[in-house]
Amino acid sequence: MFTRRDIGKLVIGAGAVSLATPFKLASAQDRPTLTIAVDNLWQNMATINGISTTSRRIFPNFYDGLVDRDYINDENGLILAPKLATSWEQNGNVWSFELRQGVLFHDGTEMTAEDAAFTLSADRLWGPKPFEPRGKTFTDGFKRVEATGKYTFEIETERPDPYIPGKLTGYMGLVVPKKYYLEKGVDGFGQAPVGTGPYKVTTFRSGEVMVLDAFDDYWDGAPPAKQVIWKIVPEFSGRMAGLVSGEFDFIVNIPTDQEATLEGYDKVKLIRATASNYPAFAFNTRPDPEDNPLVDANLRYAMVQAIDMDTIVQALFGEATFHPAVPFNFPEYGRFYDPALKPLLPYDPVKAKELVQKSGYDGRPLRWHITRQFYPNYEAAAEIMIEQWREVGINVQAIVLDNFELVYRRPFHLMNMSMSTDFIPGDPYQPLWLDWGPTASRSTASWKTWDPTEKFIELGNIFERQTEFEARKKAYQDLSAEWQRVTPGYYMWKSVYNWAHRDDIEWKPRADGEMRMFGDYLKLS
Repeated sequence: MFTRRDIGKLVIGAGAVSLATPFKLASAQDRPTLTIAVDNLWQNMATINGISTTSRRIFPNFYDGLVDRDYINDENGLILAPKLATSWEQNGNVWSFELRQGVLFHDGTEMTAEDAAFTLSADRLWGPKPFEPRGKTFTDGFKRVEATGKYTFEIETERPDPYIPGKLTGYMGLVVPKKYYLEKGVDGFGQAPVGTGPYKVTTFRSGEVMVLDAFDDYWDGAPPAKQVIWKIVPEFSGRMAGLVSGEFDFIVNIPTDQEATLEGYDKVKLIRATASNYPAFAFNTRPDPEDNPLVDANLRYAMVQAIDMDTIVQALFGEATFHPAVPFNFPEYGRFYDPALKPLLPYDPVKAKELVQKSGYDGRPLRWHITRQFYPNYEAAAEIMIEQWREVGINVQAIVLDNFELVYRRPFHLMNMSMSTDFIPGDPYQPLWLDWGPTASRSTASWKTWDPTEKFIELGNIFERQTEFEARKKAYQDLSAEWQRVTPGYYMWKSVYNWAHRDDIEWKPRADGEMRMFGDYLKLS
């Protein structure tokens, strides 16, 4: 049997990086340039086509949303605060919004209701042939979006939707300039984005760097840095060496086993935060390739029951995070969360072996596509899981690839992924329905991994229409049970985001992973 001690040996095997470079603190300036070493930059920075973990950390620095989540006064971000929209009210199926006046885009034009309405329009997000089709995932039920004055607009939905302000805190609420967007086209806009945020994009090369210059005409005051440079440094050792030497002011994605090394340096501050995000893997449940053994649910069940994820998480993260044994039962969902729920497929290697036999699996290799060093500790966990699967007779091969474009290429049997949990603050709508429903990329993209069952779609439609809590909770539980019956994926742990920066900087992280280099989130000495 694969033991806790065996897991410990694999974790320790990574070793520690030793750096001899002394720390040199850059001289303070009234308006300094900040350099942030990141592991990756997404290839497109459009607000919808550019959705990714790596772009989310950057977006709020050059885009503003209509509604904001207040993480300063509430660590869970459940307080909604005005941003570009100063007020809103619901009347039946119609939400009316009033916009902040005098807000400028980075090209010097004033933001008006025409821009806000276009941002949320059928042409852009939810019509028959929208510019950014992924927007349909976020705008289900939209019927009309219309400017009703220079600074007012309305959203009409097919049925009363009390969650519209919360939905506008997400990607779809990031306002774009209509005229410029139409001139550039989606791809062109994603390479040279324009927003209303405190910084403006002046350079973007997706494989190398993004440079943001201060936008001193920002409606909420000039930002504290004159420039913010996001520089790709793929290897952690390079990011750490640059922070210690003073070349970088911030770094991201610190391997857990290197945190102690980093904390040993003077003038460096390490910050951790558990995030509204969960690394996972998707099972390819479709007959593509034609002889895919994972079409049989028994093999998927066996793979889940062969994983001792509680022990893996303890070995890799200590007490910093946890494994959600019951999918979609997350603490951030407040009244939806039930800590007493028991998993339908608990760790049980004996049962796993029986299910392998039942499935008729013949031992052929199963390809697991993994993005290199994208999720902290993911590859270490994969190594352990592969050993646990081997013990019950399942042959999995980790194929570690340099980017998601390669990960998405078939053939594969498993694929790494992650999911955010906060499209509607405090509600399971996004991870359970938006991320797995019939319009989700996991069920529509060329690399799709499952076809939602008729029952899942039926239950999802019921869930989507519930507005009273008890009815909504019941619908959510039914939908979750159907997902678990199919088991098209597996959630591993609640993400632990970490960063490090110069210790003379005061910076507040957010559970959504955003790195806001302005306002109450950043104070420079």
